[in-house]
Amino acid sequence: MRIFGTGFRATAMALALSAGFMAAAAADDFMAQCKIGTPVPNSDKICTCMSDKVTGADRADVIQAMTTTNAVMAKGGTPASPEMTPKVMKGLETAMNLQVQCM
Repeated sequence: MRIFGTGFRATAMALALSAGFMAAAAADDFMAQCKIGTPVPNSDKICTCMSDKVTGADRADVIQAMTTTNAVMAKGGTPASPEMTPKVMKGLETAMNLQVQCM
């Protein structure tokens, strides 16, 4: 029984660490995409505030929206580009609302 308990604890610890690393990676993705789309002197402050306010599924949608929008705009596209699906537009709306709250 003791071996099972030790193995279980090791597995639980590994899962907890993995979850922490995934959350950190998501935060980095958020900050990187936010700074690309917010080219102002205080973008660190704005993006940190936005990052603190968005969580869960909304966070993933906002990251996807910022990534897609930044890629479309870098190619000279517009918000009417085909890549701007309704889901991306909803995430972009959330990002814009957060940006207003954090300015």
